Amino acid sequence: MNPTEAIAVLRSIQAHHETTRGIQIGFFMKDATVALGSFAQASHMLTMLMVDGLIGSEPVLMNGEVHTIYRVADATPPTSPVMH
Repeated sequence: MNPTEAIAVLRSIQAHHETTRGIQIGFFMKDATVALGSFAQASHMLTMLMVDGLIGSEPVLMNGEVHTIYRVADATPPTSPVMH
């Protein structure tokens, strides 16, 4: 799979996820693993796409656990925390 095909696949698996900072759009490594065929392929492709700035990631807190959420770089950015 080439990077253009991978971006299309990863874009299609992005979903809305409820986090402690609100709704975040993206996907998790487990989703990428299924979509790209294996953990090794997903890790390799995500690394290449992140180096090129095509995939972003950030830690999120969900149900008391920290997860890394990934998103295609042109997807809606994460919601900024509200400062009072």
